Amino acid sequence: MPFLSRFVLCIIAAAGMAASAHAGSITDASFHSNALDTQFPVNVYKPDGEAPEGGWPVLYLLHGHDGNQNSWRDLGDIEATLDRLIAEKTIRPIVVVMPGVENSWYVNSAAVDGPGDYETAITSDLRHEIENTMTVRKDREGRAIAGLSMGGFGALHLAYAHEDLYGAVASLSGAIWQNVPASDLDKTPADLKLIEDSAFFHRVDRATVTSGVVLPSTGDHFSGAFGTPFDARLFNEKNIFTLVAQHIAEQTDLPATFITCGDDDGFFLWRGAVALHETLQAGGRPSELRITDGDHVWSVWKLTIIDALRFIDGQWDKTETVAKD
Repeated sequence: MPFLSRFVLCIIAAAGMAASAHAGSITDASFHSNALDTQFPVNVYKPDGEAPEGGWPVLYLLHGHDGNQNSWRDLGDIEATLDRLIAEKTIRPIVVVMPGVENSWYVNSAAVDGPGDYETAITSDLRHEIENTMTVRKDREGRAIAGLSMGGFGALHLAYAHEDLYGAVASLSGAIWQNVPASDLDKTPADLKLIEDSAFFHRVDRATVTSGVVLPSTGDHFSGAFGTPFDARLFNEKNIFTLVAQHIAEQTDLPATFITCGDDDGFFLWRGAVALHETLQAGGRPSELRITDGDHVWSVWKLTIIDALRFIDGQWDKTETVAKD
């Protein structure tokens, strides 16, 4: 065998040995959630080896619409990605928690006969379960949250509504929409759907097109999380743009934010990604934006999760603030 071929094979073998030496494992489990009054399914990635002093940092990784706790494992190949990045020392060892939340949009909705109080289930029940049963950090800067599509919205909502819990947040092709304007609050979901595109593109003249309001895409995909039928006022109340505005007005900090979306996203979610980045930048809040090549598909998220993990890893080991509850 030629020397070069033997050299390449040695490099490949060494890389494989390094990855296997740092191989973590994913456990499929469930626990009783008081907020949901039922069993709460969750997958947990645990890195190989002993936890460092103070515990491993934790990432809560959220699935999209019609997904579940297995989505990142089965479709996103997250275990292999984490093993490789940890073996390469691109990121430090990390616990990754992947809950199954149905199509809840990660908000509390029991009061409006929606899927249930998943916001409380994640920020309280699940967090306490993980922190009481695993050797993990309990400080804000040792905890992050990320998600794709519906989970991108959920990660941002939870991070901005509970800014004392998360030091960083990442949205991958997040379902990000601006608030419904006051003049349109009484429109039916069908009427909002009709003006979705006309409200966004504004042609000033033949050569100039500006962007307007990114209206939510109404439909049965909300599954009653914002009322049935869709309640624009309730959506605005829980929407991430409302939360950002509150923090800016009160001059309070927000978690470091990473936003990414494909330029060919079939749901045009790059509109909301750009709008949120602009809003955060205008308010002097930390935000990074990546518009990548691709559609609303797993082949995109398998790659963008790598940049998100790098970003999150850069937020560890800052001022430690431990949640009081």
